[in-house]
Order: sequence, then C-alpha cells, then structure tokens
Amino acid sequence: MSLPPMHPALVHLPIAFVILSFLADAAAKITKRESLAHAAWWSLVAALLGGVLTIAAGYWDMNHAALTADTHGYVDQHLLIGWALAVCLIVLTIWRWRIRQQARLSVSKPYFLGAFLVLALTFFQGWYGGEMVYSHGAGVAAAGQGTESADKSQERLARVRDALSPLETAVGGAAHKAGEEHGHGESKK
Repeated sequence: MSLPPMHPALVHLPIAFVILSFLADAAAKITKRESLAHAAWWSLVAALLGGVLTIAAGYWDMNHAALTADTHGYVDQHLLIGWALAVCLIVLTIWRWRIRQQARLSVSKPYFLGAFLVLALTFFQGWYGGEMVYSHGAGVAAAGQGTESADKSQERLARVRDALSPLETAVGGAAHKAGEEHGHGESKK
C-alpha cells in the first residue's frame, strides 16, 4: 500500500503561518496591541515547525514519485529554494525571539523588511510548487484538464528555471551531486 503525496496536504500550513505572522506584526505595529505581537511570534514558530514537516514530506514524496528527468530537475530546484526558505525562516525566528526577549512590543524596520522578504520568498516557492504540479503534473497523474495547454504552462516554468539556474549552480551544485549519488537524478519513468 502506498501513501498519497503528503507534501501538498502540509504545505499550506507554513504558508498560512508566515502570512499570519507578517500581518500580525504589521497590525501590532499599528495598533500597539501586545496580543498581536504574541500572535506574530507564535505564528512564526508554527511556520517553522510546519516547514520542517513539509520538507520531510517533500523528500518522502519525491522519493516515491515516478518523475521524469525533466520534472525531477524542477523538483530539485524547488527543493533548493525550500532549503533557502527554511534557513531564512530559522534566521527570522531567532531574530523575532531576540525581539521578544527584549520585551519590545513592536518590531524594527529591518526586521519587518526581512519578514517581508521571507513572505515574498514563501509566495514564490508556493507559486513554483504549484506550477510544477499544474504544468508538469509533478506528484499527480496529469489528466490534461488544465486552464491552458501543457506546452504553454511548461514554457513559463522553464523560463523561471533558466533564470534561477546560475544561482542553483553556485549554491546547489554539491547538493545536486549528492542527490545523484542517492539516485534522485534518475528518471523513474
């Protein structure tokens, strides 16, 4: 008996908590309400913990999906972006914890900018994952019933992949090589 993909079921939680944390901090800054600052902190902690579960589920799903080599390339890039996002969430959580330890109600402008960048990266990662599913059928049995042709949607994702390739080469070359050693770079079709 094989499990259905778990990553799609979990991924929405850390996305929602990142959004909630950012919005709660913005509202706390405006209203000066301590309860909103507490909500921002705990939402960020929940986003980090949910992210850990989501990453684990992503690895599980990746290793159990029959991905083509082309789709696996997109999944590898999604994985690299996911790890970058996880590191950013860890840094942001530590930063937010320090603010909390100083008993400050409001966050600083640099923190708020950092939180906004994490929010933007979260949105990008969510979009990228959705594009893999809807344009390449990553993790699902593609039925060809989308709102646009597969070729058209795949072109859009290919442009993003090509734009990110220099970054992936610089940062993820070693990670990609390690993945190939474990059989992740092969087609399972």
